[in-house]
Amino acid sequence: MTKQFVLYDAQCSFCLRCRQWAGTQTTFLPVVFVPFQSPELIAQFEGIASFRTNGQLVVVGDDGAVYQGFNAFIMLLYALIDYREWAVRLATPALIPFTAQALDLLSSGRKNIPEWLSCLTDHQLVDVLRRQAPPACTAALCAVKGC
Repeated sequence: MTKQFVLYDAQCSFCLRCRQWAGTQTTFLPVVFVPFQSPELIAQFEGIASFRTNGQLVVVGDDGAVYQGFNAFIMLLYALIDYREWAVRLATPALIPFTAQALDLLSSGRKNIPEWLSCLTDHQLVDVLRRQAPPACTAALCAVKGC
């Protein structure tokens, strides 16, 4: 994969905040953000309509790989230079169910959150993320629905 497309819900406040945050990060490869509401989406990504109706974040690689839900969050973080280690850590069985909560915290803009979270053991991190409510969205096509 040499380029990554992140398909997100432009009507979801969490998705927009994460898009804005991720868009300011230094990346290992180009990351292109495409809203689900874009009229060009279906033409640009053949067959994507079946993923779009599932209501989860979708990451598409220029190699044709498609990642959805938790795996899409992991792939987005993996593309970010300062957050690749987080992608690897969150991809473990104990933490992967909490990737939306982790991305919510990491992208919150609160100073030192990533450093504070990195000092926790996996068990402690699970406890923190379990107490963190999943990101909420009221949009019909919410890209975090089901997380």
